[in-house]
Amino acid sequence: MTLTDFVQKVCRSSRFAVLGCAPFVAATLWAQTPNMTGTWQMDPAKSTVTDGRSVTLVVETTAGKIKLGATTHDKAGHDMTADFTCAPDGKECEFREGEHKSKMSMWFAGDSLNVAKTDGPVGDVVNEWKLQMSSGGKVLTLTVTHIDPTASDETLVFGKAAS
Repeated sequence: MTLTDFVQKVCRSSRFAVLGCAPFVAATLWAQTPNMTGTWQMDPAKSTVTDGRSVTLVVETTAGKIKLGATTHDKAGHDMTADFTCAPDGKECEFREGEHKSKMSMWFAGDSLNVAKTDGPVGDVVNEWKLQMSSGGKVLTLTVTHIDPTASDETLVFGKAAS
């Protein structure tokens, strides 16, 4: 029996129907969200990026919010940092990317963390990110879908750095 089947069965029982099932469902769904906390280093051999960059991600979870920081190292040897802190509730928050700002929103969909980047300066890109962890918690895969301008998807595969 899957966790979803179990939740549905319990919620149909008369005791939980009377008490209300919403808190039980919310707690169950929160328990299913992956813990992505840690430092993640991109594996260039397993990743498909269009510009040869490498990326390090740092993910922290605090007070119901997720802070994601990224350091991107380009082929020319320059580093750029970007970060944002959002609750995974779909509401917008500020995203600092180098010298300019845009908006991010994030939400969990099953076992993936989805992020949308919008509202940047003129000429900025709009994209969506989907972060998924491996079952062992040692690999984090980030799929970037480029919306405007359209371009091929990129897949960045990260290994968890030793603490």
